[in-house]
Amino acid sequence: MGKITCLFIGRFQPFHKGHLEAIKWNLARGRKLVVVIGSMQEYSAFDNPLDFKERRAMVSAALDEAGIKNYRLVGLPDFKNDALWAKKLLALSGVGIKDAIVSSLNSWTEEVCQKAGIAVDKHPVFLNGLSATQIRKIVGAGKPWRHLVPKSVFAYLSGSGGIAKIKTLFRAPESRIVDFIKEKVKAASASGGVVGISGGIDSAAVAVLAKRALGKNVIYVSLPPAENNIFEDNVTALANKLKIDIIKKPIGDAFGAITNGLPAGDNKSVGNVYSRLRMIALYYFANINNYLVLGTTNRSEMNLGYFTKFGDGGVDLEPIADLYKTELEEMAKRIGVPEIILNVAPTAGLWPGQTDEAEIGLSYFFLDTYFKLRDQGFEKLEISRLTDISQATIKKIEQRIEANQHKLSLPPVCQLKHPAKGG
Repeated sequence: MGKITCLFIGRFQPFHKGHLEAIKWNLARGRKLVVVIGSMQEYSAFDNPLDFKERRAMVSAALDEAGIKNYRLVGLPDFKNDALWAKKLLALSGVGIKDAIVSSLNSWTEEVCQKAGIAVDKHPVFLNGLSATQIRKIVGAGKPWRHLVPKSVFAYLSGSGGIAKIKTLFRAPESRIVDFIKEKVKAASASGGVVGISGGIDSAAVAVLAKRALGKNVIYVSLPPAENNIFEDNVTALANKLKIDIIKKPIGDAFGAITNGLPAGDNKSVGNVYSRLRMIALYYFANINNYLVLGTTNRSEMNLGYFTKFGDGGVDLEPIADLYKTELEEMAKRIGVPEIILNVAPTAGLWPGQTDEAEIGLSYFFLDTYFKLRDQGFEKLEISRLTDISQATIKKIEQRIEANQHKLSLPPVCQLKHPAKGG
């Protein structure tokens, strides 16, 4: 057995004096040190305002200030599988299971490591159990907090804009989205909004937030392909929860009228017709009421181009398009989306048996992990090593993004005229 290595695990949002004292306590026992920054893909949210590179720089500055030199610092993404998370912890740390001892104040971390056979050491609670969550709340409330972190951490966050980021993200995304809807509807001199209700999480979340923003000035429309809507119970549950009326208009007859006599199409071609018919219907309701159409596309779909051009992509504003699917699911729980909707497999409902994840070829959890790491500047090979997403899968994602770029911009115009010269 080699020298015992302390794997000190935390999210460090931000790194504080309690973290530093716990590290010193471990080093005083003659242990080597590996600092593991967990949830490395998470950033730009109240629980995780700082990205991985910001946290790495902050922790390094604090340890250097304390004169701690002999340490390694690694990042560890989240995984849905606890056993895989523990296995990846050892692999990325480069420490054998017999030589590792985990130090963390997080009960989940301790439990997972113990189940995996990794030793856990309960160090004393320093500074009355100070937590990063407490510090974020103090910062958000505008109260003094510099005495709770090493000087280098306060200086780093002040100089990097980290304090402003924590304060901005102190407001929940749902509150900011409600304000966004109010502002955009007012700016357009519109009277309200229209939301297409599919029975899934995305449209249900937008419906909840639209009601908060616009009150009674919202029209909710369900446009299933046929009378026997497979998500009828979901739509009913949402209507009961919000105490709203949802207009139900099956569009199968309209589909038949359009496609009658046309060549047979594949699932994609047929599904896109349904999506575009929904867009037409939603804009009909919007036009006769001077309302705006509120989109239900999330950031995962937007990044991937996973929506129908001039279908569900044809809207006036996108309230949730900066929330990844996994982030949207968490918000949906907070704002009271009915349980029956939370449990449904994500689907556009464009053909029988269709699910988003089967069509994409990757779960939303791993898709979002990929995007979040990519957004932070990680290269494809490194993302594959960190997440175990195969390079072949990453290549397919990138090819799909490239093929769908045309959906994210206005149609190109053939420029025939020279710009006019002023004066």
